[in-house]
Amino acid sequence: MGREEALKEIEVRMRRLQAEVELAEERLRYLEELGVPSKYRALRRKDSAHTYLLLMAVWVLLGFLLFIVTSRRLPYWFGFPLSPYLLVMLVVMLLPLVYYYLSRRNEPKTPMEELEERERMARLVLSRFYRPLRKALEKDDRSAMEKLAEELLNDPLLGRAIEETREGDPKMMAYALYLYTEYRQGMEEEVRETISRLSNRPLRALLLGLIEG
Repeated sequence: MGREEALKEIEVRMRRLQAEVELAEERLRYLEELGVPSKYRALRRKDSAHTYLLLMAVWVLLGFLLFIVTSRRLPYWFGFPLSPYLLVMLVVMLLPLVYYYLSRRNEPKTPMEELEERERMARLVLSRFYRPLRKALEKDDRSAMEKLAEELLNDPLLGRAIEETREGDPKMMAYALYLYTEYRQGMEEEVRETISRLSNRPLRALLLGLIEG
């Protein structure tokens, strides 16, 4: 009972994710037809503050090099310590890099980027979780289930995709798979407790089959 119900739930989840992929693709095509991507690129080009900072850094560097060349031609008693100027130059040169990094990190995503991200996450969950899980359940391949549980724990990209598509908690899902593969008599209470904390419907159905089947 558990595997059959889990397979049915997997088909439901896969259809939902595939619908999200198709919807995202349709919206992206619509935005492309409206010319929205080019408008956003034009707006981003207007934000050229980091370009000015970069030019300032180049100007300071050239000035510093000119200062070194000039100072060598001056009498020894007229020399200046170079350390303060070197420190200022390094700070000014680092400013554009820091600004660019912070501005890119805090920059809000465009509608196209959000749609592309949703599509990518949905595809990832389909290809890296539900299809391998369906195949493992159809063959009752416990080793494949354990491998999938390890990927849920060790692959941060897959875990993030699971969370962003609201398919559940990857750690709890991995634990549920381990519990299913290692289940034996006397573990019923542990299974019930896991089910109460598990939000992924296919895995809930799978564990329910252990204690109700």
